[in-house]
Parts: sequence; structure tokens; C-alpha cells
Amino acid sequence: MINNPEIALVTCGGKIVCRRCKATSVRTKKQCSRPAIKGKNVCQFHGGRSTGPKSKKHKKRLRTLNLKMGFFTATVKEQIRIASVKLRYIEDIGHHFGIIPIKTKGRKPKGYIPLDLHDKSHMAKAIAIAFTSF
Repeated sequence: MINNPEIALVTCGGKIVCRRCKATSVRTKKQCSRPAIKGKNVCQFHGGRSTGPKSKKHKKRLRTLNLKMGFFTATVKEQIRIASVKLRYIEDIGHHFGIIPIKTKGRKPKGYIPLDLHDKSHMAKAIAIAFTSF
């Protein structure tokens, strides 16, 4: 991507000013010189007319694909979340018994529910969650 893309495109001798397509050429590394479609950031050749899937079937198919957002797929992100919850319960149990002196600061992982470990049923639940396999 261009570090400082030109936002405006002046055409017709300065009479028309419009948004410029933000797409870049792979070969020349220059910004596209066409005007962007109204309400979009790119021209029709770079996906400006795309509306995405319309039918429920195609939307469902898109959700079930193994899409990558950043470095991880959705399934890997879910596995990391589950491991973080388990680690947090192990930390809680260790802190309760005095093995771990300080709790980790920061936000809790999604899916973590704080339990009162003085209650035997809550302690059993924390141990069950922490020490079960994926």
C-alpha cells in the first residue's frame, strides 16, 4: 500500500473533484489513477462494485470457510481462547493454595467466569475446566 495515497482526483480541467482509487499496482507500485466509486475507496476495476454475498446460502458458506484474519484462523483463535481460560483457572487455583503469589494483571479471557474457590463445588468446577483436554 502507498504510504500517503492521494485522496482527491481533479478532472475536466479542475471542474470535477472526486475521490481517487486507493488501489496500488503490484508491478509499478503506483496508485490507481481512476476515480473511486461513490461511497467506496476503490474503482470498479479494483472491487468497488462488489456487494458481497446476497443469499443466505452464500453468507453461511462464507462464515464456514477457513478465513484468516491477521495471522490466525478462526479455529486457532478459539483454541487460544480456550487455553487462556484454562490457564487462568490454573492460576486461580495456584493463587488460592499460595503456590502463585501474584495474579496476572489485565483483562480476563473471553469465557472466563470468576469462581469462589472457598466453595468446594466451585473448586471442583475450576479443576474440571482447567485440567480437561481440548
